[in-house]
Amino acid sequence: MTALTLAAPALAEPAIVLGDTAYDTYGKRVSVSSVVRLATITGDRASMSATRAYLPAGKILLVGRGPLCRKQSLDLWCFAVTQDGLPVYVRADSKGYFKADGYDGFIAVAQRPGAVQTTDGRVLEYSSSERYQLVDHSEDTVTLAVGPENRKPGFDAATTVEIPREDSDFVFVDTDELRSDTSYAPIRPLTRGDALARLGADIIGLDLDAQSFREARDFFERLLVEEKNCSDEITLEQSAGIELAAGVGGLLSAIDAKLQITATYAKSTSYPKGMQMRALRYVQDLPGEGARFFEIWERLSHEDDSCKGVVSARLTGADDAERGGESGEITTQSARDMGLGVSESRKFPSYSCDREYFTALDHLTSADGRLSQAAAELLVTYAMRYQGDGGIKSCRNRGATG
Repeated sequence: MTALTLAAPALAEPAIVLGDTAYDTYGKRVSVSSVVRLATITGDRASMSATRAYLPAGKILLVGRGPLCRKQSLDLWCFAVTQDGLPVYVRADSKGYFKADGYDGFIAVAQRPGAVQTTDGRVLEYSSSERYQLVDHSEDTVTLAVGPENRKPGFDAATTVEIPREDSDFVFVDTDELRSDTSYAPIRPLTRGDALARLGADIIGLDLDAQSFREARDFFERLLVEEKNCSDEITLEQSAGIELAAGVGGLLSAIDAKLQITATYAKSTSYPKGMQMRALRYVQDLPGEGARFFEIWERLSHEDDSCKGVVSARLTGADDAERGGESGEITTQSARDMGLGVSESRKFPSYSCDREYFTALDHLTSADGRLSQAAAELLVTYAMRYQGDGGIKSCRNRGATG
């Protein structure tokens, strides 16, 4: 009698959750250096924007399927969430990601092109998106295997190459994470109504009488400015004798009010004429950890109160106080100093290629701020403008453009 061997059931792929709806996915993939489309999330629905952005290689993606995909021309685009929560639409083929079958442990994925000398004295030249198996590591270096499988001219015989663990062109992807059932929560827009609802839920259980509750909620409702025209002037002040039990200096203080409930707010906030601005607020609901908040301010300074012309722009990003409360910004002048593009009419910083993307990202996380990687990627991807016209490797290298 022949014994029957039952195959182990395939593990279900982690789902993407939008609102109250869980969507099926293709599972986790690793991004290649490519142009993606921005995603618009409304409730439990995602839609693909026409706005393009750059996504570097080496990002772990949870890729949606079925209703989260759409065909455009000959290409299939699918909604995906990076490990940090950035939501985008990617090409659902080798031009958008790879599956990483056949790798174990860690993979080194090149984010930038470069060259390095191998242990046997040869020079390995690599381009972005190339991947190599990590075979060893020390405190300061990692060792990668190079052989025929990498299809590099002159590397028919297997060898190894040693690169620094830090400040290299490579990122290291854990294949255990690729095969895990952990889902990724997308960063999505936080509306004014959602912010106020969260505030109400946060402070409703505190020892506040009805009058204090209404005063606190009304004040924060005024504080949550979303948009201001150049000709408007907004001044927010605490009324005499009212203690609002909150520190309002940080990001989305309305949401964080419960954390500093014994403090007194005694400052005023003024948004003068001549400045046009918009606040972009986002939230990421992390299972077991609570909500994480992000904020991006777009500010345009005009010549004078007549609002005739824009003289400069400022993009400021912030991560919430519970995770450091750090901020970073890119201005018209700093963009020009870094060789990035600046739009002629609104003076907004922009980028045109992969090199300029990393320049902006490094500026936000180290040079002019200490933004988290997630907050910096959100600002560059969703607030700056990708204006490439010769492919992601072709930089315009210009100052102001139209």
